[in-house]
Amino acid sequence: MKKKTNIALPIEMKRILSLFVFSLSLSVSIAQTYEFHIETALAAAQEQHYDEAIDHFRQALKTSPGDIRNALTYANIAHIQELKGEHMKALESYDMALAIAPLNVPILKAQADLLMTLGNHSKALHNYTKILDVAPNNIDALLNRAYIYQQQRNYQSAKTDYERLLTLQPDHYAALLGVVILFQNANKPQEALSRLTLLIDQYPNKAELYSIRAEIEAEGKQPELALMDLDKAISLEPENKNMILTRAYIHLREGHKHLAKQDFQRAIQLGIPQGQLKEELKQCK
Repeated sequence: MKKKTNIALPIEMKRILSLFVFSLSLSVSIAQTYEFHIETALAAAQEQHYDEAIDHFRQALKTSPGDIRNALTYANIAHIQELKGEHMKALESYDMALAIAPLNVPILKAQADLLMTLGNHSKALHNYTKILDVAPNNIDALLNRAYIYQQQRNYQSAKTDYERLLTLQPDHYAALLGVVILFQNANKPQEALSRLTLLIDQYPNKAELYSIRAEIEAEGKQPELALMDLDKAISLEPENKNMILTRAYIHLREGHKHLAKQDFQRAIQLGIPQGQLKEELKQCK
């Protein structure tokens, strides 16, 4: 019976194997440390210990700078910075996340929503367009992009996005209302009124719909109809000071001084500073 021959490994091969084992061990250690910091950060955030959470997220980033998951880690940092009111820092963190994952829809949307809050519509528009390039049926992106187009008076593009959204969700309230306001802003009151009447039939208890229709009617020199709609709106939301003020101004313009005074006084009771309505009250005498 032949004896087994022990094969002696060259010294270089032994070094390579040793390095491989060390490297594998190091990778496992780094992964465990990364996970530890992420889990600790998430737990701290849950308890609203925001500074501690951010510190652990940053430790995770230092532990493994090339990890693809760092996109989500930066996004988590950004979200906490938003909660802390550190909006500019949050935008920078979202930029870092998108540098790693430029087509990540949730991160694009989170940054776009923050940009909308800050009034930076042009950059938000860029984000929503990137989302729609990846996910053409994204409802939120369609709705928000349509709103931005409308603010920019790009009514045709806004209409296209609203119509696309309504093919996906025909009863989407915000989109249906957006189309009404689009026609109103585009100086097409009859189209706006036609759409609005259909919407009121569908949502008869929405005070804002009657208020918007009253605004269009007042602009069209139909004060009687406007007052009827405002009465309905205020019956649905009795403490809406903006609707009460709108009705007061129409009453004043129509010479209904007693009714106008009642509405102005009611608006003051609801929080409008009396000094702000000093001249209006004089005109009611």
